[in-house]
Amino acid sequence: MTVALSLLTVYWHHQMFELYEIEIQVKGKNQSLMALNKQLLMERSELFSGMAVYEKAQNILLMHSPGKDAKGLAL
Repeated sequence: MTVALSLLTVYWHHQMFELYEIEIQVKGKNQSLMALNKQLLMERSELFSGMAVYEKAQNILLMHSPGKDAKGLAL
């Protein structure tokens, strides 16, 4: 009975060690995916905030880019 219990204990510890290794791998992959997600969200936010400012400047403030004839005008 003691030998069987010892073998089961060794097997259980081995299984726990394998689960621990898998957990470490999954945590690392999850961390890299979360970092990539944050980066993409930040780039998307910057893109949309810049687009909103540009559209507001053109539509509300009527700040259109000058044409070819405006280059010769002096202030």
